[in-house]
Amino acid sequence: MRHKLYWQIYFTVVGSLVLFALLAGLLYQWHDDPPPRRLIHGTANLLAAALPPADRPISEQAAVFTQLTQEFDIPISLYAANGQMIASVGEPLELRRGKPRIFQLRLPDQRLILVGRPAHREKSPGLLAGFAMLALAIAIAAIPLARKLSRRLEALANQLDALGEGNFSVRLPVHGKDEVSRLSIRFNRAAEQIAELLNAHKNLLAHASHELRSPLARLQMAATLLGDHAPAHLQKELSQNISELNELVEEILLMSRLDARPESLQTQRLDLLELCQIEAAPFQASVAGPNTEIEADPRLLKRLIRNLLENANRYGAAPLSIRIDIEADWVRLNVCDQGAGIAAAAQPHIFEPFYRPPGTPEGKGGHGLGLALVKRIAEHHGGNVEYQSPASGGSCFKVSFKRSTQA
Repeated sequence: MRHKLYWQIYFTVVGSLVLFALLAGLLYQWHDDPPPRRLIHGTANLLAAALPPADRPISEQAAVFTQLTQEFDIPISLYAANGQMIASVGEPLELRRGKPRIFQLRLPDQRLILVGRPAHREKSPGLLAGFAMLALAIAIAAIPLARKLSRRLEALANQLDALGEGNFSVRLPVHGKDEVSRLSIRFNRAAEQIAELLNAHKNLLAHASHELRSPLARLQMAATLLGDHAPAHLQKELSQNISELNELVEEILLMSRLDARPESLQTQRLDLLELCQIEAAPFQASVAGPNTEIEADPRLLKRLIRNLLENANRYGAAPLSIRIDIEADWVRLNVCDQGAGIAAAAQPHIFEPFYRPPGTPEGKGGHGLGLALVKRIAEHHGGNVEYQSPASGGSCFKVSFKRSTQA
């Protein structure tokens, strides 16, 4: 369910209003306000003036009392001086332990008029309807208020997700001076600091790699000039080490360029099968699959295929193979070998830069930047890469690309 926070805030406000309306209605129903005392006092005095004298027959007094009070909505009782009840309208009120009376009047002839609380009172539905309408109006008015607050928090959550995915250019707008605004300011400050640190790191890598090119070129020249003056095995080892250093520098520079300008792809329509056949030839790898075209940067795609083949050649075993499959709108590029495979514990980490399985000696088993660069290139083309362990053994890397819309 989307906008969970918004609904939590809104339902909290509405729930509070409903609870308030219910309690107000219950209190209104339970509370029974007595009639004004001055009104009751005046009514009792009028009755005293209109009643027959105390020496008239009880029946006459009762008849007149009943006639005068029959329209009243409150219990009224008339007692003689000796305590005998003469008449009563409504529920009779007892002299002593009866229901609480709100007024009593002793007449000059010692008769007593008792007035009790109303037996019932019609409740006006207008007040309850007013409570309901007020609660509804506030509930409607609370919609934009709750949405405004939750929208700002949702924006913060979305920007945090973007930051976690590597987009360090995201910033939050700051409105007002409340807690959410202060949180937005701190988020922006933290994002700026992270972006500055990463940019400094990328620049350092790029400059260091660039600066390494000159001494490597001089080493290569010195190795060439050394020629036959050094043993063959030393020449071979020196040439191999220089080649590996050159390759590492190139990969670092390429990774830095991809990080610095992720949008700088120069894509064109490429025949993936033909490109795989060209790159597979030096490794004597078999290539199978249909002719299909994808939109890709040719330089980067060549690097991706070459890195996968070099990884299979270095850590796997022949024969190497490339297979192209088409699944709906996706093109799957599978590069496989028949080696021992990769340990399950190491598989989640093989696309990390310079990952080396625990216990691996220096110079053996490290993955360098090759697979990390494969992953970065695939993602820059809107695709992905994953490792698979076939049941028959060996290792397979499956790269997925979007199929060209005009293929």
